[in-house]
Amino acid sequence: MIVRAIEIIKELIRTPAESLLKVYLACRPEKEFSPERVERILVFAYHGLGNFIMYTPALKLLRERYPDARIDLQVGNDTGCEEVLAGSRLFDRVYNLPYRAGLRAWIKRAFEIRDTGYDLTINEFHSHSWRLALLVAASRAPFRAGHITSPGWPRRFSRYSFIFNLPVAMREDEHEVERYLDLACAAGARPLALADAETFIHLTDADREFAEAFLARAAEGTVSGIIGVQPGTSPTMRWKQWPIERYRNLIERLLADDSQSLIVLFGSAGEVEMIREMAEGLGPRVAVAAGKTSVKQVAALIERCDLLICNDSGLMHAAVAVGTPVAAIYGPTDINRTSPLGGRQTVIRHELPCSPCFKLEGDAQVHLCPHHDCLMTITPDEVYQIVSQIPSASAKKNENKSAMQSRQ
Repeated sequence: MIVRAIEIIKELIRTPAESLLKVYLACRPEKEFSPERVERILVFAYHGLGNFIMYTPALKLLRERYPDARIDLQVGNDTGCEEVLAGSRLFDRVYNLPYRAGLRAWIKRAFEIRDTGYDLTINEFHSHSWRLALLVAASRAPFRAGHITSPGWPRRFSRYSFIFNLPVAMREDEHEVERYLDLACAAGARPLALADAETFIHLTDADREFAEAFLARAAEGTVSGIIGVQPGTSPTMRWKQWPIERYRNLIERLLADDSQSLIVLFGSAGEVEMIREMAEGLGPRVAVAAGKTSVKQVAALIERCDLLICNDSGLMHAAVAVGTPVAAIYGPTDINRTSPLGGRQTVIRHELPCSPCFKLEGDAQVHLCPHHDCLMTITPDEVYQIVSQIPSASAKKNENKSAMQSRQ
């Protein structure tokens, strides 16, 4: 009852505020979009790690189109996405402003944005909120690109579409990478087909040295191959996590199949206890990396793996970005939107009449599901059989084996 009352009060405030914002933007002089006049760009990216990795081809095109422009990034979801491109020179400055920051911090940032004098702002579909709408309006930027209300993405999630004068609609079956490429194209970048898009993470020598040192400590004797396993998911999306005990069963079978392989377990700091409990008793051939790495360090470790077995997650996309084959276990997620790119990837899922139930509309249908059969019917034996048939990356395996032996 109290929650409902709060929502009503918010709506009573929000509706007239939006009307005022519409009037303000309507009174601003409209200019025809001209990339030649763009010297300062602000990109908002309030989304998870996986989505930011899928954003990278579009962001690379943006810098390609505006090589001399000042391009800044603003984040604030505490997902570490700003680390993905750190040091790549695609951005000049990075600003971190979480939604939970106080009103004073948001007002201060609004003045900073206004004083910078951005010519172009860009909001992708995860970066829609009344706070960001106010920042875009405060920027006085003549050109404002953003995703707008589209099939499968109703107004209640995109109610601030009216702030964009470079509007980009989305197809319901469109891959996330395509959505971002369309946005970059509207902002003046050249078109790029999905088949030609390559995600990436900017790794440094220090990141790869960390991976080398970690694996040197973890390995005992000859290593025939390195398999990464990520059994967890985002804390807010546990409903797409394959049961942890099934991951343990799978790992036991993999170790029995090849006693010289090394299994590396990945996860966030909040998953360390869960992963350590799962790994208990599995022996020295299982190393826990969960909670011990930065975003770049975990990507460097995954780069050294021959295969990553995981849920639909940010690390799944990190593996694709560093060239490591993936075996991804999918449940409620819309495969059309988030599937790992490239021909080396394997998706394990069951097509049910009710799937996928997690789409752009949100996760309401997922929480209403009484069975989660899309995940629960996937067995360890099924995953083992599929993983066993994935062609080995022999060159990579030989490289890993040689590197490990040289340190014994």
